[in-house]
Amino acid sequence: MDDPIEEIARRIVRDWPDLALGTRTARPKAWGALAAHGVTALRQHLGRTPSDTERRALWAALWREAQRPP
Repeated sequence: MDDPIEEIARRIVRDWPDLALGTRTARPKAWGALAAHGVTALRQHLGRTPSDTERRALWAALWREAQRPP
């Protein structure tokens, strides 16, 4: 089974392609919005507030996914 954080990152980038593109092209606020969507999805998945470690792992996974060409 895949890591849930990686799965969430893939889903968020797939669901928000405009924000992923904005992240790749350094559009102001795109990364923050993408990260916020990811943290919200992770919180829903976990049923609690993510720890700092979980949140940072999600941010890293989101960044990797957003940097991949569509």
